[in-house]
Amino acid sequence: MRGAIFKYRGLLWGIFAALVFVVPARPSLIRMALAAPLVLAGQLLRFWAAGVIPKYRTLTLDAPALVTRGPYAWIRNPLYAGNALLGCGWSLMVGWALVPAFAAVYAVIYSLVIIPYEERFLLARFGDEYLSYKLATPSMVPGFSNFASRAARGSEGFGARESWSMERHSLRMNLLVTALILARLYLM
Repeated sequence: MRGAIFKYRGLLWGIFAALVFVVPARPSLIRMALAAPLVLAGQLLRFWAAGVIPKYRTLTLDAPALVTRGPYAWIRNPLYAGNALLGCGWSLMVGWALVPAFAAVYAVIYSLVIIPYEERFLLARFGDEYLSYKLATPSMVPGFSNFASRAARGSEGFGARESWSMERHSLRMNLLVTALILARLYLM
């Protein structure tokens, strides 16, 4: 079951986008002003993470190397943290009530299903190396202990070309979802 959820994890965002047309919403400049930085931060975090990790867009779980640099020096799941920021931003654009609903669904799917599924795989694949990394690095919210060490590893090995190659699909989808939300709010 967890493998199937992992495999189709991108579909979750399509379902979210469809919900935008079901949930009643009214435009609000205040919500837009609060939401835009979240959406931008989420996409930037995803670009940074995609620029340091080997190919991650797969339907099956795989990891040719344990990546602990770039945003992975700060948190173990920067791609999913970026998704959380995007989803919170989009939820906020639609309305205040959707934010806790999104957060609850996100927490269940990612924190209870997808992340534990990946962590079991990484522990089996990398053993003590992964366990040490897991114990020293928070899952989704950065810790600021060992700041100098994290900052040094956080600046290593970013590849803009690799990031663009891996994230251009996500960027297109994120722009589409944002455009759909704005169209829903301001044109309908």
